[in-house]
Amino acid sequence: MIVPKIDEANGKGSLLRGFLHQTLKDLMSVTDATCGSFFLFDSCRNELVLDSFYNSAQLHIEGLRKRIGQGIAGKVVNSKSPILVKDIDKDLRFTRNGFSHYKTKSFISIPLFNSLGLVGVINLADKSSGEPFSEKDFELAVLLSKYSCMVIENLLHSTKLENEKEVLDRQKALLEKYASVGKLTAGVVHEINNPLDSVIRYANILITLLEGNSVAREYLLELKNGLNRIANITKSLLDFSHRVNRGSAQLKNYVSLNQLIEDSIDSLRNKINGSTHINRRYNVNLPKILDFGLSHVVTNIIKNALDAMPEGGTLEISADMHDSVLEIGFKDTGCGISEENKELIFEPFFTTKGLGKGSGLGLAICNEIINKYEGKIEVKSLPGEGSVFTVLIPQKNLEHVQSHKS
Repeated sequence: MIVPKIDEANGKGSLLRGFLHQTLKDLMSVTDATCGSFFLFDSCRNELVLDSFYNSAQLHIEGLRKRIGQGIAGKVVNSKSPILVKDIDKDLRFTRNGFSHYKTKSFISIPLFNSLGLVGVINLADKSSGEPFSEKDFELAVLLSKYSCMVIENLLHSTKLENEKEVLDRQKALLEKYASVGKLTAGVVHEINNPLDSVIRYANILITLLEGNSVAREYLLELKNGLNRIANITKSLLDFSHRVNRGSAQLKNYVSLNQLIEDSIDSLRNKINGSTHINRRYNVNLPKILDFGLSHVVTNIIKNALDAMPEGGTLEISADMHDSVLEIGFKDTGCGISEENKELIFEPFFTTKGLGKGSGLGLAICNEIINKYEGKIEVKSLPGEGSVFTVLIPQKNLEHVQSHKS
């Protein structure tokens, strides 16, 4: 990937590069140069890459790479200053680079920098008159290059703002969706639960009246299972509604993270078969953490991992501090998640599980809980290669940090 700093501008990457190419042409015009080249900086490989080259010899050398410090362009980057050479044979700083296409001994080389660092290097050679470049040529080329860097800076800044606005707009839309779901479910669930409780109660009575293994009793048991699934879904909906609409004011209760994870594992013992192995990598010295419903997050992610490994597998759970952030990791060897589904798993009602096996609210609620910590949940997964869920929580939510500040 060439010039990550420019390519990161997404849709404006080609516009920026086009602008730089035009800058080279303009500089050639104002200095009367017949040869010009533009090297872009590849920060991944710490190299300069020849991106455009104009010369009457019609050479095709695009893609030529130079290490920083190598050649004229590489040395100019190290100096961080533009240079004017009137006669390379008499200039002790440089030697000829072996190319025979240059017609004169004079050239100008200008490194381009912005606040992010190096952008590239512009080289001008072969003044059409055959004379060396003058100080006036040099000053004008440097001035136009500085203006170009300012334009690049503004374009990159505006692109960054646009990208941030898009992210904020998506978050706002998602929060509005959550709020709508919360308002709807608060009333609807209560209306459903009242008759649902009565139906379940009467079904239980009929089951007790029918003894043995009669067909009618089997039908009633299936009916009861279906009603219980409905009850579980309405419970999840109500829980989601409460969490979305709950105010931030609440008592500060700190819990042991390691014990919370163990309790979550214990609650899912019936789902852990003999072929499932759980590896624990906890930092035993972790301080307690504020309880905003973290057990729901841990339990839900572990449950999803176990569901993804119906024939067994390995689930690795880790917990440790990294750079003032608490990282809780869940790595399974399950079926994995497609790229398409990975973008949707935190949305309300989205589920890949079969009918009646999931409400599609588990991870939506998890995401809402972690938002209360001002943290985030990262997901890495490939179909057939398992998944890694990483919960990141700022250290300000840990007990010793809070007490230290008070």
